[in-house]
Amino acid sequence: MTDQAARRRGRRAGVAIALLAAATLLVNLVWIAGHVDWLRPLEAGRPAPVVDLPVLGAGGAPTGERVTLAGRRGKVVVLEFWATWCGPCKASLPRLGRAARQWGDAAEVVAVNLDDRALARAFVDGDTMRGARVTLVADDGDAASRYQVGTIPHVVVIDRDGVVRMVGRGGAAAAAEAERAVARLLAAP
Repeated sequence: MTDQAARRRGRRAGVAIALLAAATLLVNLVWIAGHVDWLRPLEAGRPAPVVDLPVLGAGGAPTGERVTLAGRRGKVVVLEFWATWCGPCKASLPRLGRAARQWGDAAEVVAVNLDDRALARAFVDGDTMRGARVTLVADDGDAASRYQVGTIPHVVVIDRDGVVRMVGRGGAAAAAEAERAVARLLAAP
């Protein structure tokens, strides 16, 4: 092989590598543009990420009804991401559910289940939740990511206009903070 042929081959390989790098960069930029909300920290004052989750009925089966934030405009929404194996979740969720009875139709607790749907339905229908009012939904595989759930329980209070007003992580302290946030929002005109 001559030097000239080797140089041409080297240039072609270099161009191919540059094109591959450019294509990879383009794919990443398109993904980032479509998921920019996932990359920003979830904090008070930001619009709440989209929610469109299936409501769970008997035995944990989807009922066909869906929970969307757009469908709950005008109402304060408390999202609690939880699992049946999580002790602090099993203490926090009933507390928020009982508070929801006092809030009436002005606020709603949506329990976003992250594990076994049948066990979640059994817990919500059980004695621990007696007197509580929650809407049980299943995570769609992305809601927990959109809400940046790293630990559970993870509680997010969303105002009547779809803006995040509080993000809390942990058990009783987060539930108490959420109750105070909802009380402030309900007292506001």
